[in-house]
Amino acid sequence: MEKVKESGTMNNCEVETPKNITIKGIISLLMQSVDEKCDRSVISLGMGDPSAYSCFHTTPIAQHAVVDAFQSDKFNGYSPTVGLPQTRRAIADYLSRDLPYKLSSDDVFITSGCTQAIDVALTMLARPSANILLPRPCFPIYELCAAFRGLEVRRFDLLPDKGWEVDLDAIEVLADQNTVALVIINPGNPCGNVYSYQHLKEIADIAEKLKILVIADEVYGHLAFGKNPFVPMGVFGSTVPVLTLGSLSKRWIVPGWRLGWFVTTDPSGKFMKTKVVEHIKKYFDILGGPATFIQAAVPYILEQTDEVFFKKTINILKQASEICCDRIKEIPCITCPHKPQGSMAVMMKLNLPLLDDISDDIDFCFKLAKEESVIILPGTAVGLKDWLRITFAADPASLEEALVRVKSFYEIAAFEAEKAVYSDFKVHVFSSSSELLERLHEKWSLVKKQPYPAMYSSVYGGIILDPAIMVIPIDDHMVHRGHGVFDTSIIYDGYLYELDVHLDRFLRSASKAKISSPFPRSTLRSILIQMTAVSKCKKGTLRFWLSAGPGNFLLSPAGCPTSAFYAVVIDDDFSQCKEGVKVITSTIPMKSPLFATTKNVNYLPNVLSVMEAEEKGAFASIWVDNEGYIAEGPNVNVAFITQDKELILPSFDKILSGCTALRLLQLAPKLVEQGQLKSVKIADLTVQEAKRAAEMMYVGSTSSLANCYVG
Repeated sequence: MEKVKESGTMNNCEVETPKNITIKGIISLLMQSVDEKCDRSVISLGMGDPSAYSCFHTTPIAQHAVVDAFQSDKFNGYSPTVGLPQTRRAIADYLSRDLPYKLSSDDVFITSGCTQAIDVALTMLARPSANILLPRPCFPIYELCAAFRGLEVRRFDLLPDKGWEVDLDAIEVLADQNTVALVIINPGNPCGNVYSYQHLKEIADIAEKLKILVIADEVYGHLAFGKNPFVPMGVFGSTVPVLTLGSLSKRWIVPGWRLGWFVTTDPSGKFMKTKVVEHIKKYFDILGGPATFIQAAVPYILEQTDEVFFKKTINILKQASEICCDRIKEIPCITCPHKPQGSMAVMMKLNLPLLDDISDDIDFCFKLAKEESVIILPGTAVGLKDWLRITFAADPASLEEALVRVKSFYEIAAFEAEKAVYSDFKVHVFSSSSELLERLHEKWSLVKKQPYPAMYSSVYGGIILDPAIMVIPIDDHMVHRGHGVFDTSIIYDGYLYELDVHLDRFLRSASKAKISSPFPRSTLRSILIQMTAVSKCKKGTLRFWLSAGPGNFLLSPAGCPTSAFYAVVIDDDFSQCKEGVKVITSTIPMKSPLFATTKNVNYLPNVLSVMEAEEKGAFASIWVDNEGYIAEGPNVNVAFITQDKELILPSFDKILSGCTALRLLQLAPKLVEQGQLKSVKIADLTVQEAKRAAEMMYVGSTSSLANCYVG
């Protein structure tokens, strides 16, 4: 957020902001980067102004209404500060078509575009210590207005892999007693999302629970062409008070007319009871609204515009969005995580490693403007670094040409990157195994303490103490096909913890994976004990694997002569268990029960869930199943102690039954006997029930018992 500082004797506030925080500001800078000597026309995919293209033009009904109002000579004077009565009534009727209740003209205030409506909303909510929840990414005017009004900004993420839905868990974490509102933009700018009825209901429910109102920016209202129809947030006005912001700009393709509205969609009358409406009216006394004759034209425009005009606009936008997404597929450095379902823009991820001499999204956009005369908004402008916002509201020919130029820009940058790699880099060829071993020893000599005191390999046929040769063959079926299982036992004070329990589960997993052990169970056990003793490790973990073995690179293990058994001792001080850790609910899909209940080496979902948590400042995550019940962590079970002192573990029917979790279930009844717990049970637990628990724990061999809190 921008700094606010006092200046001068009048105690005025000066907001230090870069002028390019607005979309217009940064596009102005991008235009200055265009090569004036280039004979190609500039194509802008940066501004949400479709009126610049001939295929988008407003309905003649709107044009005639404005001309008639202007020529009538009745609307040359000032309008009431809140807007002409007939205009307010017409907008109330227009919005009421989609609501389960009828709006009054007193609910409607006319503004100079939706931008002024945003400023009014934030001004009304500003007070000392207040904060507002904004989506990330977000239309940047919100943050700028918040800075000017002294509102602290707190950001919740929109989730690209869930169609840019709101991260509802984040809202609960961010909100406090000073939170005054959360903002949603639907249909979405800059993401192109259109929220379902169910998701909007969830937003309303959580806002009601937190006792905060919702600011619903619906400037792109009804511009939806995907599976979800547009549903106004005001539908849930009986659940939570809603400030609805909108305008003629986008749906009627007249952004220059600056005709917007600020509407209190609040059938329960909470705004009236708290004198919010009274304060709004007073504030409008110092504002200037749209031209009076433009206001006067609105009733006729809203009443007479037919569906043919709207459908034509929707069809063009849908066609343009499909062109945009199809052409982007041809540009490897740009990916679209979710096709737009509405509005006029889409967010695209930029893959910088594929480009030469491009440092970030801003650098990309400025160099693109200079070299190809194409204007695209860098994601940083809307809160997402190394993303791009592309406006597809352009005529198809211009859009196609612009994306051809973007592809050309990529190909040149990618060629330069590839050329730089090949011109400066030569691969070393090792002439002998002794030379390779010498290099490996050099590498390991730089390590202060050997983290892996011992390894066993059935391929070698013995225990290895030299870290330089602790390797697995690359043609092992576990390496290139993921055909393997593993398990982990803890080493504490030189003793192996529950080795037999882990070994039994290990062999059950091997049976499910159709892998036969090269040794009987007793031999496996003996190998693990001997290796642990030789390692002299006092505190750490023993990890062991069974694979289909080395042989070839085919999908079937038929070419692998025998299975392979590997094990390694890992030094570990279990520092993660010393204090509570922050966790989140993961958006990464959890494994199906078949794979979740088998201790297999396919840990990609687990890895992605941990990375997701780390990106959000958390230690790890928790999976929630498709029925909304708590499942497990990425490599541990979870347990909860309720406010009533019940110890609850989630059911194991869809998740791995952890050895430590089972041991906890064996020992915990003693705490019931001692009166420290009321009961111990396995049960389904919803996210909300889990959050109400007195205590939450990670339970696993490598985490022991780690206290957690949901973030």
